[in-house]
This record gives sequence, structure tokens and C-alpha cells, in this order.
Amino acid sequence: MDAHSLQQAFHDMITNLTKDVLHNKSEEKASTSYMYLDAKTINLLLLYLLMNKELQLTRLTNRNPSSTLDKELIDELDNMIVKNKKAFEELLNEMKTNL
Repeated sequence: MDAHSLQQAFHDMITNLTKDVLHNKSEEKASTSYMYLDAKTINLLLLYLLMNKELQLTRLTNRNPSSTLDKELIDELDNMIVKNKKAFEELLNEMKTNL
């Protein structure tokens, strides 16, 4: 994951967390429960979230291979089949004529 996509993932995560906090505050005004995290815990949490995001992106990338490569391989196989079919038919015709 390059620096730009890592920064974008971090920005998206912070934006989503902020939206969730504001949404929960507006829904649960009666709730006064708070949890404070120290800097090390926050850093570990952010690191975990970013690593999980990177893992998901890697899995998506590996799951969807390049379709252009597949198309090229299919075309090459089709050409080989056509050439081999012609060669095989010529060989059969020669054998028939010699018998």
C-alpha cells in the first residue's frame, strides 16, 4: 500500500469514526458513559485498523486478477488449437491418401 492510499484510508477511518461519534451523541443524549484511551492504545488501535484495511485491499486485488491477461491467454490458446487442428487434419489427409 503506497503512502497516498494509506493516508486516504486513515482519513476515511477518522471521518467514519467522527460521523459515528456525532451520530451516537445525537441519538443517546442521556448516556454519559465515556472511555478514555491513552496514546499507546490509540496508536495500536489505529495500526490494527490500517493493517486490516490493507489486508482487505490485498485480498481484493488477489481475488480479481487482470482480465486483459486472461483474454490474451485465451486468444493464444485458441490460436494454438486452430493451428494444431489444421496440422492434424493435414496429417490425416496424408495418411488417407497413402493408404
